[in-house]
Amino acid sequence: MNLDDHVIAPYIRIAGYAVRPPFFLGERSLLDYILFFAQEGHFEIQVNGRLHKLKEGDLCLLQPGDVHTIRGLTPTTNPYVHLDFFYNPHRESSFVTYPGQLDMTPYSSFMQPRLNDCDAFRLPLVLETAHPGKMRELVLRMIDCWQQQTYVGIMEAHQLAYEWIAALFKQYMRPQPSALAQQPFLNWIASYFAFHLSEPINVGDMAKKAGLSPSRFTVLFKQHFNMTPYQYLLKLRIEYAQELLREGLTLQKASEYCGFADVHHFSKTFKAITGINPGYYKRNLDNI
Repeated sequence: MNLDDHVIAPYIRIAGYAVRPPFFLGERSLLDYILFFAQEGHFEIQVNGRLHKLKEGDLCLLQPGDVHTIRGLTPTTNPYVHLDFFYNPHRESSFVTYPGQLDMTPYSSFMQPRLNDCDAFRLPLVLETAHPGKMRELVLRMIDCWQQQTYVGIMEAHQLAYEWIAALFKQYMRPQPSALAQQPFLNWIASYFAFHLSEPINVGDMAKKAGLSPSRFTVLFKQHFNMTPYQYLLKLRIEYAQELLREGLTLQKASEYCGFADVHHFSKTFKAITGINPGYYKRNLDNI
């Protein structure tokens, strides 16, 4: 499974509180996910042949394709949520499976991708999270909102599901390389130049903002933009000057607004980049 091929879009199919005397739920498979909270009592869940004993407070995640049984050893209360994690255009036609439903092949179009089929995850049945109380609370709030069966209530329930899934991913997903972390200045550098065109811009100050040495900043900048910071700045200034000249500003004003020391320096830079001087550009706008 490749996570990039799927869109996270929680869809709650059913949610509620199961309050039961000792019980046994026969073997079945799943098309979706189940959030299973052992709020009161003791349970045994057998998943794919492996037996798990649950105590009060345990929070579990059953995944699509999990062949399982559930046994309540005592009187029990377990809040639960059946939901899709990933978007499926057929999700409204999918369903909660019942004991005895094991071969889901005819319903493969409804089957949710399994997180444990992705190399980035190895999720246990019984979750051990950094903030278990918060995770349990999210499940209870999710159920309460969903059971309102109002437009806003269902929307809030899905929002809470998204928050729950995000917390799960933060806890269990293998760290992913970040292009932004490797080039930390690229998310702001273009805007920074655009907003400071008329001001002196110092490479040292930008490098400090990016958390890099000036030399490292310049190397990474050139790798990304194929020019030095100074060359990039001049390019933006001349492009802005062309826009100002088209709007009818004088060479003097365009020079000032674009951060040049004087008209002579402006004209020299303009010609070096465009091949013509700014006076000629302004006089021949209709022909350029």
